[in-house]
Amino acid sequence: MPRILVIITNPRQASYRLRIDALRPMLVARGFELDVRIRPRNFLARRFFLRAARDYDSVILQRKLLDPADARLLRRHARGRIFYDIDDAVMYHAHPVGRISQWRTRRRFEATARIVDHVVAGNEYLAQMFRDRSREITVLPTCVDPAHYQVKQHTDANPIRLVWIGSRSTLPYLADILPVMRQIQGVQLVTVADETLHDAGVPLEHIPWSPDTESASLLRGDIGIAPTPDNRWTRGKCGFKLIQYMAAGLPVIASPVGANADIVRPGETGLLATTPQEWAGAIRQLASDTSLRARLGAAGRQRVEQEYSLNRAVDVWTPLLGS
Repeated sequence: MPRILVIITNPRQASYRLRIDALRPMLVARGFELDVRIRPRNFLARRFFLRAARDYDSVILQRKLLDPADARLLRRHARGRIFYDIDDAVMYHAHPVGRISQWRTRRRFEATARIVDHVVAGNEYLAQMFRDRSREITVLPTCVDPAHYQVKQHTDANPIRLVWIGSRSTLPYLADILPVMRQIQGVQLVTVADETLHDAGVPLEHIPWSPDTESASLLRGDIGIAPTPDNRWTRGKCGFKLIQYMAAGLPVIASPVGANADIVRPGETGLLATTPQEWAGAIRQLASDTSLRARLGAAGRQRVEQEYSLNRAVDVWTPLLGS
């Protein structure tokens, strides 16, 4: 039985829960033993931890960028292939930082890219960065368990609820389209997150996020929305919220940034919008047509089952880890 060391930093991150933890029982059923371990913060503890890579057939490093010394040590002791699993633009920063922080991140990125054998990237934007550095690449979008999500039954609704799921770090993206929502009558906003907007100027229902209630919370909405600014950080995003909306049978409206443009098929599973006018038009179009919402939502659910399910992910990982 091949033994796989999975190195993570934070077991509460969506990256871990979706891209490794959810797959763990399925990979075990296919004959792999996964030892998921948190990378120590202490310098000396990391020395012993990274040397333990010699006891495994392969290593999966998830998302974390390594200091050059750690990267060299892992490469020296790993007896098999090192896989790098990435679904965020960790080589950049979500918010402005100083030059020293930028230099340190670039240094870690280059050190990590040098020692990995194969990169499993969440979208093409991330994949190309490693392709440029002659790494082997597999593009694997974020996948979910469709059975986890109840499916929306669309009926005539007033008000129409726009649902947004996310976290406090991406709330500013939602705030950017509030002026559009304020112009449209009969629209309510539902936020599913650890925090919500204040003084939004539109009727708002907030549901604190939890893994046990997120599926039912999404059903409070009629349309799933994903406004996203266009920058080098957001281009690395892998459209998780869109896949969640589609799994719940919701039509989606998204900015065509990064993976969003690949996930949303305009007129088939949702609509893409860039300008305030396009956002207003898309909201009005879906809000006024129940049958259109139902048709796009059903097509989105079907696409998740076919292209963004855990079954696809385990089919991708199995030959990689077995090679």
